[in-house]
Amino acid sequence: MSKIFFTADHHFGHKGAIKHSKRPFQSVEEMNETMIQKWNKKVKQNDLIYHLGDIALMSPRKLENALDRLNGKFI
Repeated sequence: MSKIFFTADHHFGHKGAIKHSKRPFQSVEEMNETMIQKWNKKVKQNDLIYHLGDIALMSPRKLENALDRLNGKFI
């Protein structure tokens, strides 16, 4: 049975989010990798995800690569 998740404000690739949100990371790469790992521990392949905004600040190609690594189906 799939689950439904609502989320927002991940800010993948946004260096300023580390400073302004006091995120405990030394680099954007570390932040992105940690968020992807934690996401995939919680979200399964067939779960539905409603991402309500501010998902990333990065090039479209890098964003596509990051999203391809996340479990779930985006709405």
